[in-house]
Amino acid sequence: MSKYEIVIPPQELAKVLTQQVLTMIEKIRVNIFQSRTIATIRDTLLPKLLSGEIRVKEAEKIVEDMI
Repeated sequence: MSKYEIVIPPQELAKVLTQQVLTMIEKIRVNIFQSRTIATIRDTLLPKLLSGEIRVKEAEKIVEDMI
C-alpha cells in the first residue's frame, strides 16, 4: 500500500465535506428514532384495533399522547 499515492483534499474542502456528512448522519439518526417510534406505536395499537379492544378515535388519542 505504501507504493500508492494518496490525494489529500485542501483543508477547506475537507471541512465542507465533513459538515455535509455530519448533516446526513444526523438525518439518519433522526430517521432511525422515528422508525422505531412508529414501529412501537404500530405494535402497540394494531393488535388492539384488530381485536376491537379499542376504536380508531381512541387509537388517535393514544398516539397523540405518545408524541
